[in-house]
Amino acid sequence: MSTPCAVSVACFDREVWIRVEGRGNFQGCASLKKFVEAMIGRGYRLFVVDLASCEHMDSTFMGTLTGISQNLRALGEGSLRALNVSTRNVDLFENLGLNHLFSVEPAGATPMTPAEHGAKLLPLPSDAGPEREVVLAAHEALIAANPENAHRFRDVLEYLKGPSPH
Repeated sequence: MSTPCAVSVACFDREVWIRVEGRGNFQGCASLKKFVEAMIGRGYRLFVVDLASCEHMDSTFMGTLTGISQNLRALGEGSLRALNVSTRNVDLFENLGLNHLFSVEPAGATPMTPAEHGAKLLPLPSDAGPEREVVLAAHEALIAANPENAHRFRDVLEYLKGPSPH
């Protein structure tokens, strides 16, 4: 049985540290996106995503990371680094052509941790369900990053752009 998505965050040395545990999926995307937007608004430009305990990522989660990187590029400053990335997750980034957008550092390195700087990771609340706009934006970011992804996510986009089920 897989572990649900759990995202914890800390800010130190002008960096934002994000740790993902379990499955990086749609459940953590809306709160992660809102948190990152708030931190960008406060002047943070360096984002480190620790994926050491991340079993797998779905397209919405990868698209959310892609959108963060694209937003930083649009600002003309800042960076996103993914650390401790498992072989499986490195393959996912590479297959979608995302590894050129931000640093993807395979597992095995010994990066600094927030605890070394006296910062405590605090859990972000998980979302009750995915917000349609967040899922749509994530998939649009994947296609903007690599147009070859359009055929992979065509059905998802058509569904999300259709009439709201409510």
